[in-house]
Amino acid sequence: MLLTIGLFVLGLLIGPLLGVIVDRAVERERLVPQHRCQDCGADLGSASLVPVASWFVACREDRAHKRWRYIAVDILTAVSFAIAGQRFGVSFELMPYLLLFAALIVMSVIDFETHLLLNVLTFPTLLVGLVLVLVLSGSNGETDRIWPALTGAGVFLGILGAAFLAYPPGLGLGDVKLAPSLGLFLGWMTTEVSVALKLVFYAILLSFLVAGLLGLAINLIRRDRRAEIPLGPFLAGSVIVLVAVAPVSGLLIGQ
Repeated sequence: MLLTIGLFVLGLLIGPLLGVIVDRAVERERLVPQHRCQDCGADLGSASLVPVASWFVACREDRAHKRWRYIAVDILTAVSFAIAGQRFGVSFELMPYLLLFAALIVMSVIDFETHLLLNVLTFPTLLVGLVLVLVLSGSNGETDRIWPALTGAGVFLGILGAAFLAYPPGLGLGDVKLAPSLGLFLGWMTTEVSVALKLVFYAILLSFLVAGLLGLAINLIRRDRRAEIPLGPFLAGSVIVLVAVAPVSGLLIGQ
């Protein structure tokens, strides 16, 4: 419990730093330790990185408060870090999943706002994930988890890649590039390839189902134009949910 609470607080502290990446990654701008006003783009100063208190900082240029983004990033980071702590405890697995969750939050917020999943984020996430899975599995005598992890990555990539080729307007190429990282970390939770395949299937099903229902609801409310729902946040969210619930739902075996 202390670890979970500590990681929740750590998430609140790291959240503002992730918000800086969200601010500047799309335009490939130099990272500066301050947020920007989402209305006029003015810098908000280093005080904007203070967790929680910064949510109420108003822009000096137009007196507008920052919008939902910074609050969402802070809270999502804190909650996801707490989930990782509750799931893995003090173990060699904890840090890789903290890094994954941080990357997923950054990519999800950017995708939600711009419908872009950037190569500068998806490719390093996969590369770092592969290195961590291989090195940590080997050094901790858990090599039987490498094959399920690689299988999960390949199958997740294959399914979304096939969906993209079958109907490009319905899926972004960025989603396909994100897929192997998600499958890798889902598969790494088990020693059984069959379980890794189940986790990948459930993640895809859950993300498509929730995104589809949300899109349908928006279309019913706004009849003037079709809703465009980015899939990335739902793919990321499904993975975080499965990391949290898989151990208590009976999905994981061979642990």
